[in-house]
Parts: sequence; C-alpha cells; structure tokens
Amino acid sequence: MALIRLAYASKANFHPRPDSQGVEPHVARILMASRRNNPRQGLVGGLYFGDGFFFQCLEGESDKVHELFNRLRDDERHREVTLLMEEPIKRRSFIDWSMKYVPIDAEVNHLLEQAGMERFNPFVFDGALVQSMIDLLRDGREGLPGTERKSGSFERFGLVLAGAVIVVGALASAAILW
Repeated sequence: MALIRLAYASKANFHPRPDSQGVEPHVARILMASRRNNPRQGLVGGLYFGDGFFFQCLEGESDKVHELFNRLRDDERHREVTLLMEEPIKRRSFIDWSMKYVPIDAEVNHLLEQAGMERFNPFVFDGALVQSMIDLLRDGREGLPGTERKSGSFERFGLVLAGAVIVVGALASAAILW
C-alpha cells in the first residue's frame, strides 16, 4: 500500500487555556489518544496547537490516513477541518513519534515573523509555509512534559551496559577455556 503525508488545519471548539499553564487539557487528551491508537494503524505524525488553531501532519498507508482524517472531520473538539496538503512519500519522517507535539516556541514565532504573520493561522499558509511547518514539527523539540524522547544519558547507559555484558561474557569464556 502507498504511503502518504497529509496536513490539515482546524479551529478549536473550546476556549484554550493560556500556554503558561502547560499543555492545554483538550490537546493533552488528543495526544494521549493518538499515541495509544496510531501505532495500531501504522500511523505517525506531528501536532501543533496555537492561537486556537490546530495544525496536524499524518503519515502512513493511504487508506489508514484517509480513514483517520475522515474521523477527525467529525470530532467535536474542532471545526472547519481543512486539507492543506497531501502527497505520496517513500518513507515516514516521524518514525519515532506516534504523535509528536511541538508547543508554541521561538521557532514557530520566528517562522511566523518570516511569513509576515503576527498570529498562528494555518488557514492562510501557502505550500511553502505548510512544508516549513511540517519540517518544524519533525525537527522541533517535543513539548508534552514527561514524554520527551530520551536520548543522550539513557542511550549512553544502554551502550555502557551492553559493553559490560560483552566484557563479562568474554571473561567468562576465557575462564572456561583455561
């Protein structure tokens, strides 16, 4: 089955809580459900929520992405679900994320400034800005507390542990051979 990438925008049907209070509760519930359900369907993607608007990128098999997109159109938490872009892809670009969340931050604000925008409104994005937003989602930092991708010290610990197992195994083998 062919892989596709689909990006859409929508408006929230709820009054967002200010960003200084952490992740908006409706958005947090969406992320938890996406992270639970998307892996079963082979779907990955990224989500951004700002100024009352959603921007989401979905990747996976065409029929699965379209099935989810059609369900999202009926979700009462948002309205005016609008397809911004759909394209075939050779491989998924959000491979580590069933649903990555990037909060409002300097990178998004910089992107908006470059586009001459004061507020986040993906309904007025052109194709280049949609692609830039997808790139930012893919490359930006995760924003949901407690779900950051653990790299660095955890990966180093795993490598040290693997090395220790190899050394102990080699010593045990040498002891048996003597």
